[in-house]
Amino acid sequence: MPSVTAGFFGPIKRPWPEHSRRLEFVPGSDIAALLADLGYSPADMRRVAVVRNGRRVGLDARLEDGDDVRFVLLAGGG
Repeated sequence: MPSVTAGFFGPIKRPWPEHSRRLEFVPGSDIAALLADLGYSPADMRRVAVVRNGRRVGLDARLEDGDDVRFVLLAGGG
């Protein structure tokens, strides 16, 4: 089964106490599916910035074996 390293940084809702974990995923899954499997709602996902392998990507980006995916809470204000 393919896997990714998923990390949650800053004041974001974490599905576990540590910052990151190695997770298996179903081939063909995107980042939104991974977050949904971790209990994130569509409203939660709108507040998350995603960086995969050092580049900002959208929730529809397909996961690939060995990816390093980092999640950060989007900053608001004005």
